Amino acid sequence: MPRLAVLTGSPGTVPDAVSAALAHAGFAVRHLPIAADAPPRPEDARGAEVIVHLGCRTPRDLDEDARARVEHAVARAAALLARDAGARRCIHVSTAAVYGRARNLPCREGELKSPRTAHERIRWCAEQGSWSAFRSGAPLVVLRPTPMYGPTLLGGPVRALALVSLFNQHHRRVPILRRGPVAHLLHVDDLARAVVHVALHPADADVVGRAFNVGDDAPLPLAEHVAAALSALGYQPGRVLPALPRVYAFLLWLFRHVPDRVLLDPINRRLLRGWRALGGRRPGAGGLLSPRIEREALHWMARDHYYDTSRLRAIGWRPAHPISTTALPDVVRALVATRRLPDPGTPALPAW
Repeated sequence: MPRLAVLTGSPGTVPDAVSAALAHAGFAVRHLPIAADAPPRPEDARGAEVIVHLGCRTPRDLDEDARARVEHAVARAAALLARDAGARRCIHVSTAAVYGRARNLPCREGELKSPRTAHERIRWCAEQGSWSAFRSGAPLVVLRPTPMYGPTLLGGPVRALALVSLFNQHHRRVPILRRGPVAHLLHVDDLARAVVHVALHPADADVVGRAFNVGDDAPLPLAEHVAAALSALGYQPGRVLPALPRVYAFLLWLFRHVPDRVLLDPINRRLLRGWRALGGRRPGAGGLLSPRIEREALHWMARDHYYDTSRLRAIGWRPAHPISTTALPDVVRALVATRRLPDPGTPALPAW
């Protein structure tokens, strides 16, 4: 009889990847939705060896405090469910964004948490819900992945490629930044493998009550990530733009002090209109990945973000995609093949 793993949280491509990896490792996988106002019963997860909490998506237009309370409650409920159902592990998939701007690099798991944006604060609040359950006896393990990419992911770093496609419909050479900030990326399949790894690790003392950074082996400058992705999309790196940290600092100040409804929301609505028009001009492009500018992206572009992953490596985990620039081209080609990104070989009508 296969082992049982229960997944909690909102559906999506990351839960799908984790589910597939657990199934491949011999687990029977059950999805269990949890609502903040309706905690699950222990019998809902009876017999589960592992409970994996993958986060709860809350509406962007909801008040930040309300979103934080919901995600905190759901994460705590999932961890307490693991305790009450007798599960051996409760794995909370959090994010490296909870550190905010790290004081020391590479950033270790014990670094001060100083989230800067609503997204980062909400994710840290959710993780705190799980830690409060750990103090009540939940067998908690926390994974903090760096920004992810993959052939099915429609957010994160690949959104930058959507912007490139939108603004460079008639150009094959795209200006890129000189070097840029250094950061890890993580293939979604490697996150799924990390979940399986800590789920199957034989020694509870090595993983329970601990957090683990999850990233690839080679944090690289933004320019190298961009060059690899652009080449796969059919573009060539063009003029090298200078790094302008003071300009980024000003943009961050502006976005921090101007409400989204005044600045970001109108920009993103305009981007979406242009993207939909582009999709209408390219046959079969209705499922295009839409561009969006977010506060988090500006923070990540403004300074280095790389992490110490030695704690996870010490218990035997290794990424299958250790260098993002070797895996990114295949991911980009897959996004084009599934029409999530426009085919650069398909002609477009006059640009937006």
